[in-house]
Amino acid sequence: MFLINNYPVKNGRIGNGVGLNTPSSIINILNWLKEEGYDLGSCNYPQDSSELMSILIKTRTNDLESQNNKPLDYLPLSEYLKYWNYLELEPKNIIVNRWGQPSEAIDLDNEGFSINGIRFGKITLLIQPQRGYDAFTDRDIHSPDLPPPHRYLAQYFWIEKVFNANAICHIGKHGTVEWLPGKSIGLSNKCFPNIICPAIPNIYPFIVNDPGEGSQAKRRTAATIIDHLTPPLDRSELYGKYSILENYLDEYFEAKLLNSNRLEIIEKSIFELIKKDFNEITLNNKNNQIEEIDSFLCKIKESQIRTGLHIFGNRQNDINEINLFLCIARVPNANRIGIIQYIAKHLKLDLDPWTNKYDQKLSEKDKKILLNFSNKNILNFRMAIDFLEQQAKYLIYLFFYKKNTNIKNLEKYKNQKIIDYFFNEKKHNKFFLLLKKEILYPIINSSYNEKLSFINSLNGQYVKSGPSGAPTRGKTEALPTGKNFFSVDSRGLPTESAWSVGCQSASQILDLYKQDNGEDLKNIAISVWATSTMRNGGEDICQILYLLGVQPIWDGPSRRVVDLEIIPLSVLERPRVDVTLRISGMFRDAFPQLVKLTSKAINLVSNLNEDDKFNPLAGASRDGDSINRIFGSAPGSYGAGLQELISNSNWENIDDFGESFLNWSKWIYSDNLEPIEDKKSLENALKNVQLVVHNQDNKEHDILDSDDYYQFHGGLSSAVKKLSGKLPEMYHGDLSKFGFSKISKLQDEINKVVISRILNPKWINGMKDNGYKGAFEFSATLDYLYAFDASTDVVSDWCYEEVYKSWLCDLDLRNFFLENNPWALRDIAQRLLEIVNRKMWNNCSSDVIENLKNIIINTDSIIEKNEF
Repeated sequence: MFLINNYPVKNGRIGNGVGLNTPSSIINILNWLKEEGYDLGSCNYPQDSSELMSILIKTRTNDLESQNNKPLDYLPLSEYLKYWNYLELEPKNIIVNRWGQPSEAIDLDNEGFSINGIRFGKITLLIQPQRGYDAFTDRDIHSPDLPPPHRYLAQYFWIEKVFNANAICHIGKHGTVEWLPGKSIGLSNKCFPNIICPAIPNIYPFIVNDPGEGSQAKRRTAATIIDHLTPPLDRSELYGKYSILENYLDEYFEAKLLNSNRLEIIEKSIFELIKKDFNEITLNNKNNQIEEIDSFLCKIKESQIRTGLHIFGNRQNDINEINLFLCIARVPNANRIGIIQYIAKHLKLDLDPWTNKYDQKLSEKDKKILLNFSNKNILNFRMAIDFLEQQAKYLIYLFFYKKNTNIKNLEKYKNQKIIDYFFNEKKHNKFFLLLKKEILYPIINSSYNEKLSFINSLNGQYVKSGPSGAPTRGKTEALPTGKNFFSVDSRGLPTESAWSVGCQSASQILDLYKQDNGEDLKNIAISVWATSTMRNGGEDICQILYLLGVQPIWDGPSRRVVDLEIIPLSVLERPRVDVTLRISGMFRDAFPQLVKLTSKAINLVSNLNEDDKFNPLAGASRDGDSINRIFGSAPGSYGAGLQELISNSNWENIDDFGESFLNWSKWIYSDNLEPIEDKKSLENALKNVQLVVHNQDNKEHDILDSDDYYQFHGGLSSAVKKLSGKLPEMYHGDLSKFGFSKISKLQDEINKVVISRILNPKWINGMKDNGYKGAFEFSATLDYLYAFDASTDVVSDWCYEEVYKSWLCDLDLRNFFLENNPWALRDIAQRLLEIVNRKMWNNCSSDVIENLKNIIINTDSIIEKNEF
């Protein structure tokens, strides 16, 4: 039994799976099962993802448009009642109070509850039922403990009792069953995941870099995780107008070197180009604007982006594998320095390429060395990094791939002097052999292990366990994939290395706020997630402790935190900050000791005898205000409350998001761990917040890859707006490079993601290679961009304009949508039209509006004719 996820419930968005081409992965699995002798029926099963999705969508799905289509089967009401009558009274009452008696269910047909999916012999593929929100009312939006509807229960009952499944395979991160209301661990017959998920093996292919959500499935549905590789990753590099601008800059620096009289002409051309075509570039430094533009381009160029999707059990093609290899090898770890660092070190360069400071000056010594090796002038840091990146990629290709393949796009980087120095001198073999053992073999073995572990799991055999994490954050021990991964020993958090990063990033927050506002930061709100904490050892918690002015004390032998100590104001040399935390439901479940630790820190600071000016938290305590500062969702529930508002466009203004977030986040968590519902305390804590921060600890995805980012960052920000009357400052914390944290404004981060990924031909072409699921990713990305704008008002008009031009004015891309996923094309056009109607895109022309309407009409016609 295969189950694929579907949210929002649209035909263009079937088969959620983060970083995974879900339909192609299912085709792979069907082929494996055929090889193993499983009964796939007498009819030919689909041979590619397009055929699979075409067959599936022509049946009944969760989308209301398909309700006249025939489902795979029905579970008659009489059969459902046999199951229903065995349920405990408490969960039955919860369901009845929201959805009525089974006979009154809104999702009940005359024949019974529909079972939506397709069948191949003894293999069935079902679409996971809708979670249960009602698009026609907002009463569910404020219900974090909303029970699943009857059809949800009916389908899982059908799986166990009618289909008699021997195993369930939930394909791809993540479904909804593990997030249903109920206890976090030790679930009883009153907890919905335990009620719904039958006591048969639950096999769950899941991306390797998400230990938190994988642990959730293990803890609440007894899932066996089979982790899979990340999608293909690469540097963004430059394209289109950004490449043109780079050429102008190269010409400028060359003219400056030669003291050419053309310098002023080139400079003038650059600023004219910026004014005409680059609304996204804001120049703040009047004295070094050329250098500022150059640094901006370098930041974009060096951004790491997804360039495709992983197919479960498939080895990535050579160029994608080389790019992924380089992304992992670039990161230093305990065993070695990064490959770019290694090349720079052995060329005896002064620069350190492992950085996020792209405005550095290139020394004259480095210029001479690079001229000798490149035979052309490399005049600034951007050019130097670019040269080193190209040579690193070529050396990986030369050492490990060239014997078996010839890649023309890499041959252009061939540099005989670099080859002679690194390839032909034996002293470098040790480093490259280490990369082979640590990275190459594990990447290659991942595809084999994913297949083997899946087959073994169905055969009831042992699936090897192992660590999880982000490989491009230095976690190479998470490779090869194909493991039943585990997360982290929570007793060892926060780590001392996390304290170092937390202090650095907290200091950057304080400095940026003071620089922007001319005063010290007093009140901040931060959202904290379990998955990030598992990956980074507690960097967010350390950031919070340092803002409060509290330091952990580690036990000598065990290196575990045993206490806290106050950092004196004389040592801090700045005021303490009043910090409010919004913890995720999974953080609440996974890290009760960190909730206790942070609560203790807040209590310590609130009781200090310090002036209000230097300790606003103690001042609030003396004024009789509540000092509760840790809030989360209701016990047994998860989420932040914005997803359905966005999915159903069920909102009028930003305050709607704030109200929903407050209703989903009003439970106080403290050192006694007994949650207390207290919306007033949450409102009291947030009404004075000046700044909202959310941190991102890896770059294997970005903030427009997931609904979680806008829900927490946008939810907090809109709640502050509702309570205070104005939006707070909003910062994004980039903690992806250990030791090189970078704090920036949320708007700047969104702009960077739009330029580096969303408009980038590398990403666009990578998605086109992934058919239906690739088109799905376009639609999802636009939804997340829209959601950030709706909840934070930080998305500029140029973003929508460029998305429209890049996606919908490209006839090849339009045809790709029509051939692979016309629902996604319609969803994109409808979303852009909604954005215009809501006045979120203000300079949109009437021609654009008319074109969007025509796209919707024409796509509707194709869908109605079943031409997909």
